Amino acid sequence: MSFITDALILGIIQAAPLVLAAVGFTLIFYLNGFINVAYSETITVGAYFAIVFNSMLRLNFYLAIIPSALLSGVISVVTYLVVFRPAFRRGVESTEMIILSVGLSFFLRYSLRLIFGSDLYSLDIVSPTSVRIFGVGITNIQLTALVLVAVISVALYLFIYRTNYGEMMRGLANNEVLAMVSGINPVRVSVLIWFIAGVAGGLAGLFYGVFSFVSTLLGWKLILIVIMVTIVGGIGQVRGALIASIGAGIITAAVTLLTKPLYGEVILLLTFIGVLRLKKSRR
Repeated sequence: MSFITDALILGIIQAAPLVLAAVGFTLIFYLNGFINVAYSETITVGAYFAIVFNSMLRLNFYLAIIPSALLSGVISVVTYLVVFRPAFRRGVESTEMIILSVGLSFFLRYSLRLIFGSDLYSLDIVSPTSVRIFGVGITNIQLTALVLVAVISVALYLFIYRTNYGEMMRGLANNEVLAMVSGINPVRVSVLIWFIAGVAGGLAGLFYGVFSFVSTLLGWKLILIVIMVTIVGGIGQVRGALIASIGAGIITAAVTLLTKPLYGEVILLLTFIGVLRLKKSRR
């Protein structure tokens, strides 16, 4: 019983930043229909913005969350307007868009390396307090991450399925021409979605940075698992991305408790492959 509760609690804690990253990635995937590899740098940028505001400008960690998340959203919108939207207007296909996103990812990553160097950075956080839940210690930072994930996930779900803008987004993703005929402004809706996705990715990077060192490879190391979670959860399914992320966190935590973290990643990959094969066989 102790093993089960430990795996569940630790898995949910580990999954919190992954949920944010997967939801943001899912929104772009659903809206534009391509795998945006450069989203890895949105995650990284969020962590570096937190470093700037918290460690360099000495802003309180909790206060640094807000500008870091908002600026990550702005960077996401800029990449859409400057790089991806012009490519869409020229009729670039999905495969070429993936290649373009890989190139953008390298450009952003090495731009960050030019600015910050190859050093490892850490956030300046006052000694965190902790509580024990079912015998597992949880810090106030981890609780903050869990609360933010819960609030943002619920807000995004309500936004997509219960608001006019969410309906516009779904209409734009399904049929852009019909959406425009219906009076939907595709640029305005797209900018909003890319901003929300950027905020989610930036928050994910920030909370990943809390529990590890921040480097220019932070998002790049995570993008594969984010892509797998998105595919397993279902294209455009925020609820699916949420469930798949939590499942990934629990599986990794359970295997890590028994063996080594590396084995957890291997088991997770095999599990995802099995789920995809199962979903394919049912079609």
